[in-house]
Amino acid sequence: MPDPITSTVAQLLFRAAPELDFPNLVDDLRTALNDGPARECGLNWDHEDVAVFDLDNARIILAYTQMLPGRYAACLSIGVGAAESGDCQVGIASHQGTITRLLADRINARFMSDRMLWKTSPRAASVEMIDAMIDELPGLDPARPGLHTTEHEIDRMLARFDAETAEQVSELAPEVPETRPLRPRRPERPSYRTERPKLRTSAERVRPANDMPAAAHPMVEEMQRIREALEPTQDEARAERRPRSILGLSLPGLRKRSNSAAVAGVILTLGAHGAALGPVLPGI
Repeated sequence: MPDPITSTVAQLLFRAAPELDFPNLVDDLRTALNDGPARECGLNWDHEDVAVFDLDNARIILAYTQMLPGRYAACLSIGVGAAESGDCQVGIASHQGTITRLLADRINARFMSDRMLWKTSPRAASVEMIDAMIDELPGLDPARPGLHTTEHEIDRMLARFDAETAEQVSELAPEVPETRPLRPRRPERPSYRTERPKLRTSAERVRPANDMPAAAHPMVEEMQRIREALEPTQDEARAERRPRSILGLSLPGLRKRSNSAAVAGVILTLGAHGAALGPVLPGI
């Protein structure tokens, strides 16, 4: 029969040391534990980097280690388990896994570690157990002093890392709601786009396809000669410009007078020129 799990440890690994105020973090955890259901909450320090909380039959250990010899620069260990005289089957110690997960998620949300390891042990939670787990951290650099990692150990650590990261599902993560199926889209009336003809800009002018001028039609010269032949000569034009007269009276003047005035003018003219017209008009 395997030994029961007495302690659960979460180790947050950082490639670069975070801006973490460890005493302030311990004070925040102490304030949160004092509001819990535990009757007593004692705090003991082991040097400046390890804080031990005793709650009834449970023990919480918070340790911060820096200047590690491996690829990681710092490690924050969170251990929860039964005390030396406690039982992990009853009381607060029976919820060690849930408490460890809760604390690790809250701290990791604030400082964002590069890797998180989960370990269990049948031993009671103690400072020696935390120190032993820190010495077993993976990723040691062979160029640095310390334990050298073989090829077999690297494969084993990678397999364990894959298994641990697959299990890193936060218990406090909200459940993803199931999305409702999308309603089918209603058929839409197709819209046809009609383009109006583009107006030609004023800058564009129609030009002939060739630069050679068109030859004149042969009838153009013939029509020009006909027009010149029909035009009146200078004497004819001068005669047309003279006013026409009847019996010494111009026609435009007769048009302006009335009929009686025209008749009187004719009689006076005949009387004045009667002697001259006698041979021409014998009956008058």
